[in-house]
Amino acid sequence: MGFYVSPGVYARERDISNLIPNLATTTAAVVGYARKGSTTDIQLITSGQQFVQEYGEPNPVDGYFHYTALAFLEKGNKLFALRVVNGALFGGENIRKSGTGANNAFTAGVSTPVFNEPIAQTLVFQVFGRDPGVWNNEIGIRITNLDAVEFEFDIDVYAKDEDGNPFQVETWRVSRKHKVDGFGRQMYLEDRINGFSRYIVVKDDVAEADTSMPEPQATTLFMDFGSDGSAITDANLITAWGSFSNPDDIDIRILMNAGYTSVSVQQKIKEICESRRDCFGILDTPFSELTNVTSMVDWRKNTQNFNSSYIALYTAWVKIYDAFNDKIIEIPPSGYVGAQFAFNDFVGEPWLAPAGFNRGVVNVIGVTNVFSQGERDILYIDQLNPIQMFRGEGIVIWGQKTEQRKASALDRVNVRRLLIVLEKAIATQLKFFVFEPNNQITRFRITSLIEEFLTLLSARNAFQTELGDQGFRVLCDETNNTPAIIDLNELHVDVFIKPSRAAEFIQLQLIVTSTGASFDELIARGVFF
Repeated sequence: MGFYVSPGVYARERDISNLIPNLATTTAAVVGYARKGSTTDIQLITSGQQFVQEYGEPNPVDGYFHYTALAFLEKGNKLFALRVVNGALFGGENIRKSGTGANNAFTAGVSTPVFNEPIAQTLVFQVFGRDPGVWNNEIGIRITNLDAVEFEFDIDVYAKDEDGNPFQVETWRVSRKHKVDGFGRQMYLEDRINGFSRYIVVKDDVAEADTSMPEPQATTLFMDFGSDGSAITDANLITAWGSFSNPDDIDIRILMNAGYTSVSVQQKIKEICESRRDCFGILDTPFSELTNVTSMVDWRKNTQNFNSSYIALYTAWVKIYDAFNDKIIEIPPSGYVGAQFAFNDFVGEPWLAPAGFNRGVVNVIGVTNVFSQGERDILYIDQLNPIQMFRGEGIVIWGQKTEQRKASALDRVNVRRLLIVLEKAIATQLKFFVFEPNNQITRFRITSLIEEFLTLLSARNAFQTELGDQGFRVLCDETNNTPAIIDLNELHVDVFIKPSRAAEFIQLQLIVTSTGASFDELIARGVFF
C-alpha cells in the first residue's frame, strides 16, 4: 500500500491469477546446406510449401537438409531452419548515375551485400541477390518509368524460366529520397525493397545526392558471379547449430540431425540439449555403418560413445519416393522420427512413447535394413532404436531409448520429454516469484500453483498413479527452506514424481489346466508365476 497524505479513494489492481502455461512441445530445429535461403537469419517455417519457397527444391547431391525438414513438416507445423554455406557469394549489379554516358553492368561476387563503388565508376546504388548463391545469376532487373520531377522510378525484377527466358516476378516503385507515397508507405528504395523482396536487396550510395537518378535499363540485366562456394564443413554446421544455444532467444524442443553424422556435429547437438535442458536431439546412424548390426553397434560404442538422456539414436535409413526428382532415394530417419514426435503429441501426450503401431508408424516406402528379433535385441542393448519393417503392417519406430548408459527412468525418451515439459513449464512461471518475499505466503502460492498443474497432468497419465496417490508431491515449506537457506536469498522447490512408464515388453502366457481345475484357486496359489 502506498503512503497517502490526503483523503480519497485510491483504486489499484493486483494480479495473482498465476497459471503454469501450456508448453509447445513439437517445435523443431534443423540446419544444413541449401542452394538458396537466408544464411544469417533463422527462418520460422510452417509448411512444406513455404520451405521450398525459401530454400528451393531438394536434390540428393546437396544432402538431406530439405528431406529432413519436409519429412517433419508432414506432421509438424513449426520448424526453425538455418541454411549453412561455405564461402557462398552474392551476385550483383552496378546501377550508374544517369547522364554519365556509361551503361549499368553486373558486378563481381561479394560475400556481404554492402555498397562498394568500383574504381572509376559513378554509381547511385547496387542490386544484389537477396541471399548468396548461383541462383542469383538467374535474377535480373530493369529500371523503367523514371520521373525526374518526383525523383521516382520502377525497379522491375525478372527471373529465368526453364528455357532461359526472362519473366517478371516483382516490381517496385521507389525513390532515392526519403518520402512516402499516397498511401503513406515509405518509398526510399532500401526501406521499400530490403526485407520484402523475395529476390533482391538494394544498397544505396548515401554519399551521392538523393536527387541523382539511375541510368534507365530497358532490357533485362542479369546478375553474375553468384556462387554456392565450397562444400560445407563440420565447423560450418557446428557454428550454425550454435545459433540455437540460447533458450531465451529461440524456443525449440526437437533438434534433428539431418544426416550430418560426424561425431563432432552430433556432439554439438548433444551439448545444446544438455545446456538448454528444454529440448531433445534426434540423431542418425551414419549410412556407411549400415552394412550390418555389428558395424552399427561398434560405431555407437567405440566412435560416438555418448552418454546422455537428452539424445536418442535411430537406425536404419528410410526409403522414400522423391517427387521432385522422380526417383526412390535413401535418407536419414531423423526428420521422420521428429514427425512422429509431433504426431505423438497431437494424438497423445509428450510423455507417451513416440514408437510402436499407435504413434510410431513412419510414412515411408522402405528401409535400408530389416532386422531380426535377435538383431533388434543387440541394437537395443546399446541404445540404437530400430526403424523396423513388419511385412504387411508397416514401417515402425520400434524403440525409445535415450543414449544414457545408466539404467534408470531417464533411459527412455518419453520420461526425458516429460521432465523437459515439467522443468520448462514450471520454471517459466516461477520466474514471476523472483524477488518476492521468501515467506510462508509465497511458498504456499508456489506449492498451490505447481500442485494444480501436476494434478492436471496426472489426469492425463503423466505419472504412475495408484489409489490415493497421484504420482507426485511438491515440497516448498520450512522443511527445505530453512533459515540458513533463506539467509542465502534462496527459495527451494522440490517436486517428486513417479514418471509414467511405457509397456515395452509384453509377456503372453497360456496356462493349460485340467478340466476340473478352479481358475480362482490357481490364481490365488500363484501357480502361473
